[in-house]
Parts: sequence; structure tokens; C-alpha cells
Amino acid sequence: RSSASVPRRKASPSRPPYPTNRGAMSSAPEESALLFPDEISSSGVRADPTEIAGLRVVTRRWLAKLPLSEDQRQDILLASYEALANAVEHAYAPDDAHGTLDYEAAYLPDEGEVVVRVVDHGSWHDAVDSDARRSRGHGLTLIRNLASDLQVSAGPKGTVVEMRWVLEETDRANNELSSHDAS
Repeated sequence: RSSASVPRRKASPSRPPYPTNRGAMSSAPEESALLFPDEISSSGVRADPTEIAGLRVVTRRWLAKLPLSEDQRQDILLASYEALANAVEHAYAPDDAHGTLDYEAAYLPDEGEVVVRVVDHGSWHDAVDSDARRSRGHGLTLIRNLASDLQVSAGPKGTVVEMRWVLEETDRANNELSSHDAS
């Protein structure tokens, strides 16, 4: 399986193959992010600390509904926010008011995974404050330690950070029991 994309669900008349919010630049991501039981998608989010804080709220609410341990929820939330913060801090110049990022999170019960992808459309630059940089620069290391898998693909049109978490066996078993109870 390629780690380059989050698997897309099948289209139905009432739901597109993957929710999208292309071009939406709301000042309230918690209102503009498309949220389904198994995924979140928000595109065109301003690369601004206030905006990503809203995505963190949406992600926390979404994770609370998934059959995960509290440790897994916290790992996913922290790593996701760190990837978003890295995109804001490193993809765009501090005075770039037009920088955007895309955020997708998917719960894949059949694969036993949660996948989160953060995409920026900028180019790498160091943080501006050199004093702050001395005690920083550990974001990817933190994400690597929290996620089951991390893929970072940088190119001339931006960077894609994809994180995967393998569900714990007890969480998968509980989900399978819930599925059987529903049928």
C-alpha cells in the first residue's frame, strides 16, 4: 500500500468519495472542517496559529468518538497539532497572509488504522527567532515517537506529512464487537 494517500471511501448519492472544503478560508475551522464519523477534511485553511487551534478542537471532538484508548487519542492529537504547527512556522514567511494548508484525518477500521495528513503549499524556511530555535527543532522527532509510521514528502509545491497509527488489538476487537452488535 502506498503511503502517499489516505484511502478514499466509496461515493454514495449523499456523500462524495471524500469530503472536501476546497477554497474555504473561514476564520473558524471548527465550523468549516467537514466532519464525518470516519474522517475530517479541511482544505485552504489559513496557515495561522489561531486557525490550527480550531482544527485541534475539531480533531479532539472527532477522536473522542472513535474506539481508541485515551493514550492513542492524546498521541494522535499531539502529533497532528505538531505537524500543523510545523507547517505554519516553517512553510511560509511570517508576513505571508496567503499561506494555506490542508488537513485530513481518517479512521480506517478495516485496516486497523488512523491516518492524518497535513499538506502545506509553501517552501521550507527556518523559524525567525534564533533564540527560540536553540530549544526547538524536535517536532518531527516527537511525531515519529508518537505515530506508528511517519512519511514526509517535500517538493517544490509544498510538503506532505502523513502519520499513521495502528489501532491496539483491544480497540479493534471492541470495534468488531460493536459492528456485529449493530447487524
